[in-house]
Amino acid sequence: MHWRPIRADDLKPCLEIEPACIGDALTSRVVALKVWRELLAGPALYGSVFEADRPIGGHRIVGGGIGVFVAPEFADRELAHPAPQLGSRIIASVAAGKPVVLDRAGIARGNAGAGLDFVNLFGNWRNELLDDNQRAEVQTLLGTSFLENLAGFRFNRVIKEAIGRSTISTARATGSYQLVAEFPAHQSALFVVTPKDARDIPFSVAARMYRYRDPVLRLRPAEQELLAAALDGRTDAELSDELGISVEAVKKRWVSVFGRVEEFKPGILAGADAEKKHRGPQKRHRVLAYVRAHREELRPYAWD
Repeated sequence: MHWRPIRADDLKPCLEIEPACIGDALTSRVVALKVWRELLAGPALYGSVFEADRPIGGHRIVGGGIGVFVAPEFADRELAHPAPQLGSRIIASVAAGKPVVLDRAGIARGNAGAGLDFVNLFGNWRNELLDDNQRAEVQTLLGTSFLENLAGFRFNRVIKEAIGRSTISTARATGSYQLVAEFPAHQSALFVVTPKDARDIPFSVAARMYRYRDPVLRLRPAEQELLAAALDGRTDAELSDELGISVEAVKKRWVSVFGRVEEFKPGILAGADAEKKHRGPQKRHRVLAYVRAHREELRPYAWD
């Protein structure tokens, strides 16, 4: 079993593992799925799906996890006055043109300031099809994918409405999620993780999630986009296709990245081969190795 970032065509089969997570209580199924696709195309949503190496009960996708960054005032309100169907209120806000999810500028301010509030909208699996070992593997993938997908963000609070007995039990068992309210009629419960909760369990997923360093390279969005796309070893031609720009524009972005590194953290490039024919590839290798270990460099950040 493995995880990968969620794609648009994964949304419907993934969410229908637990239909109550679709968030259509205040809209309709069609509208809710349209909003999910809109969120997936924006900067606020991060998600992953868990795939079995061989289909289980006719299904290759056996679980997933999806969440969004939300405005702090919305998080304050939800925690002060907890109610069921949190996901539906988020979906309805987007459908009404008054989204409570953050745009890139809002995420940048949170990373540079007090931190970000993240709502875990979906974290579930095909419980009826999985044996005990497979369930344990999926639960491990939930934590692993969350950390890898969201490394480099400055978190404030992580909020989760767990829906269904299995997800409620899992949230209780983590130790880092604190119960806010229970909604027996909806078979759901609201939980929150704060920085203090994370510090109290030093080796937990939550503790690792709250380890944050400010970026130093001051990368522009286009430079971050290039580096994020280059992390899996794409060539300039492949980057050109991925980013929709010319190969020459790709090369110019690399030059711009190297300029940033040389200005703000020149030690990354110290010792790179001085021979011209090798210098470029070695410089790329060193920069990519650095940003793999410092994902905060690839996240929006309000330098002003």
